[in-house]
Amino acid sequence: MPPPRPTYAVARVRPAAARDELLRLWSENLQLERSPEAKYAWLYDDAPQRPDDVFLLRASLDGATSTVGTAGLGVRRFQLGDVAPDVTAGLLADLAVDKAHRSVGPALALVREVKSFALAGHALAYGFPNALAQGVFKRVGYDVLGTIGRYARVLRHAEYAARVRELELSRVPSTARELLYKVAEQPLLAAMAGAAVDLAQLARRSPAAVEAARRLRVETTEALDPAAVDALWARARGEHGVIAHRTGEVLAWRFPTTGPRTWYAAHARDATRGLRAYALVERDGDGVAHVKDLFGHRPDMIGLLDLLPALVYRTGATSLSMRYLGAPWFREALVERGFSERESKRMIAVGAAEGTRDLVKDPERWHLTDFDEDT
Repeated sequence: MPPPRPTYAVARVRPAAARDELLRLWSENLQLERSPEAKYAWLYDDAPQRPDDVFLLRASLDGATSTVGTAGLGVRRFQLGDVAPDVTAGLLADLAVDKAHRSVGPALALVREVKSFALAGHALAYGFPNALAQGVFKRVGYDVLGTIGRYARVLRHAEYAARVRELELSRVPSTARELLYKVAEQPLLAAMAGAAVDLAQLARRSPAAVEAARRLRVETTEALDPAAVDALWARARGEHGVIAHRTGEVLAWRFPTTGPRTWYAAHARDATRGLRAYALVERDGDGVAHVKDLFGHRPDMIGLLDLLPALVYRTGATSLSMRYLGAPWFREALVERGFSERESKRMIAVGAAEGTRDLVKDPERWHLTDFDEDT
């Protein structure tokens, strides 16, 4: 006779009542960027839109009940084009199930319950399920918005010459590739040749950068002025479709002033001197600079893209990358400025009410970056 199997139920509770259970489940089942305690405080105490509920998966067997899984639902304010300029969205996050209970049935029950609650209380729900959870999200009826693309541009070509591999060199511009082949086996020459290629590649975009510099003055800072961000959001939001609100309060919460982060603030050189666009760049331990978010007026976002490679190059970064899903004009701007699209399998799942479903399902209406993901 097979051993008895537990029965499962999903409970919706207040986060404070489940704090200890959440800390344990996160610690044992998720890869966290911060401690479980810090994550809890960030999400449930400090968020501008604090979630009132969290979902727990409970297993019952032989009269004993234990908590074996959880799923969270963050809250973000969103603009859905001209249709709905200020609505709330449920950000699906922190799906964690203990290893002994990771069968399809329990996960389906948990994700289905969260979906029902999210779409009853919010205009849309979206999330970044990992590879193991993607099938579950599809089965409960989420639409696949697409995969968030990763775009990368080499800044220091000596790194490639020093550790040459065919796959890596295939991503280097063809005009530079032959030189790097020649010096790949000569480390003493690699740095000099790489520097020459660096300057050549930066020079290719110099006319556009010079033009952008005539209009924009870029300053680096550890934190943006919240009032300036609020004013930029109010002016520029109409140039974008489906986009999460980017106010000063939200940016300060989403990206605390900790770690190797630098804000690049592009101000107008005319009499207004107003903030026209910004980019947040974060360095990792390998010297890669990641653009975590970029927003502003469309022409000034492109202008900042023209200026950013040279500015980031000066910091010693080896490459510049950005994850993005959304409008063709911005994707094309990345490619035109030397960013190559790399393979990405990170799916974005979305759900929406009937009145806005067609709009929300269109990936080309979105402006989605790392800003939009839970951490």
